[in-house]
Amino acid sequence: MILLSSATGLADGAPRDNEQPDVAVVPLLDPTAMPESAIPVARAATTSRAAITIRFPYVPQSEYLPTHTNYWEGRDGASIDYIVIHYTDISYARTLRAFNILASDVSAHYVIRGDGHIAQIVHEADTAWHSGNVWYNRHSIGIELELDRVTNPVFTAEQYYAVAALACAISARQGVPLDRAHVIGHNEVPGTTHTDPGPTWDWPHFMWLTSLCAPPTANTVHASFVSETPYPDIGANDAALVSVVLRNTGSTAWRKGTEQEARLGIPGNSADLAFLSDGWPTPERPAVQQEDIVPPGETATFSFRVKGAVPGTFVVPLRGVVDGAAWMDDLGMYTVVTVR
Repeated sequence: MILLSSATGLADGAPRDNEQPDVAVVPLLDPTAMPESAIPVARAATTSRAAITIRFPYVPQSEYLPTHTNYWEGRDGASIDYIVIHYTDISYARTLRAFNILASDVSAHYVIRGDGHIAQIVHEADTAWHSGNVWYNRHSIGIELELDRVTNPVFTAEQYYAVAALACAISARQGVPLDRAHVIGHNEVPGTTHTDPGPTWDWPHFMWLTSLCAPPTANTVHASFVSETPYPDIGANDAALVSVVLRNTGSTAWRKGTEQEARLGIPGNSADLAFLSDGWPTPERPAVQQEDIVPPGETATFSFRVKGAVPGTFVVPLRGVVDGAAWMDDLGMYTVVTVR
């Protein structure tokens, strides 16, 4: 089966009262293990402010800097359905000051500096004043990106990676789908006169980054069958290798060595069929993806060994599950093992 567990991501770690802020952490994939083809390539001006090459998943720094004036407590019972992307048009420092001046009448839940540092200004459970539309303010989380002629004249790679990681964490917490119907620009809020995030914001690149960390759910994890090695026909005590290739047709990546790792087995990973092989997938020994990272649209290979124990023909279904609970598509896959 394809077993994908939810990433933990950034927490809404803004402490109440006098608690210390949590440092947000996104699960890491060993960057040295990531294939070159999986390294994001910017499609716009995404210069890096770091001296080293940035890889994804990205671990941004976070800080809780609450406004005490520019927000409404709670959301008046509204659900969180959208993530709204903005740019500041002023420096990070001036933005933080403005969000603490009541007369400015503006705030956002998060501000991302040019180096990727994240400041949380308003709790996700509360309403920030960011979209110019009361209904959207109640139903959304606003993220401001520093874009200023002097301090940060172009969107940086660090900002893309930080906002993607943040969007994935918000999606995991609040259930906001990571698609363009629910992740929008300020310019897409009904009735707005604003144009941000503007023409230099690379939506395809950003959405591709979110696909690498999107939380795996029944809505985001899907697969299709591509191929399988010939059904084994073996003698008693002989062994054969079986390989199954699946295509990731969902909207979240499969990442080896993380909670989003894809695993192949039978429904329930029943140990009853373990006699077929010393390598047959069991709860303690699943067949995992061979590739380090499998973005949406790419394929993964899963291999396991079968070994003849008793004569007979065995038809074994293969099926997937997400996070141990939600079933994937029923692909109608099975393996037939004949032992003579």
